[in-house]
Amino acid sequence: MNQIEAIRELQEYDHCFLSPKGVKKLGEPFGVYQTVIARDNRSEFKGLNLGKDNKEGDTAEGLPAHILAELICKKLGVDYPSMHGIGSQLRACCEAVEKQLTK
Repeated sequence: MNQIEAIRELQEYDHCFLSPKGVKKLGEPFGVYQTVIARDNRSEFKGLNLGKDNKEGDTAEGLPAHILAELICKKLGVDYPSMHGIGSQLRACCEAVEKQLTK
């Protein structure tokens, strides 16, 4: 997978929590890898849903897609606008990276 393919795929993971395998797949073309332990708090406003195999309060290792996008921007030195929603932030970062890569 090249960088363009990776950033385009990452942009499709709106509000998603990526597994370590997903983080590696999409971050590897950029030399980026980081995970955290996150807690499912889906009942909170704009809370994180870790997926159908988890319930409120469960924890899992991985990384929210918008955080991976921000890490990629920082690694490449790409400026991007700060957005309030995580879906908007993911799109803003991915669009900025794709614009930089296709110059």
